[in-house]
Amino acid sequence: MSARLTRLLLAAAFLLVLVAVTVVVRGHERTLGEGRVVLAELAPVDPRSLMQGDYMALRFAIDELLAARAGGAEPERLPRYAWLSLDSEGRASLAELADGLPPADDQRVAVRIRGRGGQPSIGPNAFFFQEGTADRYEAARWGEFRVSRDGRALLTHLRDGELGRLGEIDR
Repeated sequence: MSARLTRLLLAAAFLLVLVAVTVVVRGHERTLGEGRVVLAELAPVDPRSLMQGDYMALRFAIDELLAARAGGAEPERLPRYAWLSLDSEGRASLAELADGLPPADDQRVAVRIRGRGGQPSIGPNAFFFQEGTADRYEAARWGEFRVSRDGRALLTHLRDGELGRLGEIDR
């Protein structure tokens, strides 16, 4: 293969990666900007592993309900979406499981179910924060997500029992 062809292939590969990253980033930015705020209750985690370095281990109460409905089945065998009912403050509770998105309304939102360590989940297993700020997050009781119309959920903040955002600095 000639040197010129090698350079062309490398340039094409670089452009392909750049386009793919741009598409993913734009999708996440759209979710953060336009996504619906949904609050998912945190489930207790073993306190010995709650804080490790600069992240907090997370588990969501809805995940426990998903696991119970799965009945030991692999997460891939579950329907694709968890339909969540929302109260007036955006707190979510599991309504049902389905393979499709719910009709648009103000009371429900769909979140994609993903497998995490062999268990179904609606969110990540950790929340990362700046080193040395762990004490700000000890009161966490809720995870705040931005959820897009297609069910993509991005964890944006943690909230306390009164639904106040944690970790924000007063200026």
